[in-house]
Amino acid sequence: MHSQGDRALRQLWGVDPPTVRGPKARWSLQQVADAAVAIADETGLEALSLARVAAQLKMTTTALYRYVDDKATLIQLMVDRAVGDPPAITGDDWRARCRRWVEHLAQRYAQHPWLSEVTPTGMPTQPRAYAWIDALVAALDDAPEVDALRLAMLLDSLVRIYATLERTLRADPPAPWLGEAVVERFPRLGGAEQQDVTDAGAELRYAVDAVLRGL
Repeated sequence: MHSQGDRALRQLWGVDPPTVRGPKARWSLQQVADAAVAIADETGLEALSLARVAAQLKMTTTALYRYVDDKATLIQLMVDRAVGDPPAITGDDWRARCRRWVEHLAQRYAQHPWLSEVTPTGMPTQPRAYAWIDALVAALDDAPEVDALRLAMLLDSLVRIYATLERTLRADPPAPWLGEAVVERFPRLGGAEQQDVTDAGAELRYAVDAVLRGL
């Protein structure tokens, strides 16, 4: 026997046929996830609920439980839909292809800011998460000295960190007095107040370049 959450993921992978209990389903799991993604894009992940998704699909919350039995499972399906399939990763060398991979993934996070609110709790469970890892591994075919799997995890973490920075700075920018207070107490950080860290994209590129230089 499989739990409803396990069944949903097995269907996502194509391990089980796309069926749910009871009469013929009105919606597919993908359509349920798409409705949830639309809500999260508009209101954020915290405001998402099974009841809101059910209302969006014009069904009762009880009926939605035929597809997913908790918010955690729904979020896993949402992440798979939001990150989507990776595009072709091009570049003159493997470092350029790494940068392009990061750019593409960061764009998905920018399109769906709530993605950075999803805290990883273990290995990915969605096929498209592995598709992104596989795309980077393929892009590193000419760099056998690089541990592609570990690099994929590191670059994915950087994208998530700086997407979180961008989202939180937009929602709650630092107080205008903080820069002067930091410099007064920590003189060695003089000039830090001149550094614009609100451009999360620029900070991400710096971090990725630092990693690639180290490799």
